[in-house]
Amino acid sequence: MTEGNLNRLLAKDEYYGATAADLQAMGLADKAKAAINQRAIFPHRGTATLYADRLVLGSWDDNGDVTLYPREVSAITNEFTDLYGRFLGGGLKKAGAPVILRRTSGEEAYLLLNHRWFSERTDNQRWYRLLTDWLASANSPRTGR
Repeated sequence: MTEGNLNRLLAKDEYYGATAADLQAMGLADKAKAAINQRAIFPHRGTATLYADRLVLGSWDDNGDVTLYPREVSAITNEFTDLYGRFLGGGLKKAGAPVILRRTSGEEAYLLLNHRWFSERTDNQRWYRLLTDWLASANSPRTGR
């Protein structure tokens, strides 16, 4: 791949994010707020930008952006978990499930991408496909990574 290909923009959307630790620390009041608006339990917010060689979660925290490379991601799922169940996800089936990035460090990041508050819809299923393709492509023998 050439440098130009690595900087090719694949997708860009606003995100709401939380770590597994953030979700584990939720109290009953937080869960009640989330039943009204899921965003209440996602303290990290910004723009997610997917390039051929990296995912940038803009404005993740006070330190700024978080950049993830495929070698730092061990798995990507789009599912409800014990930490973020269907009830918190707006009662929707698969449409409300977060995208979960499992990092090789053991950390997990839960994301809602292009979340629309009124309808509780996201573009998580589209992003899940993009991210799994991105990870598979980076780990393929043809790319040598």
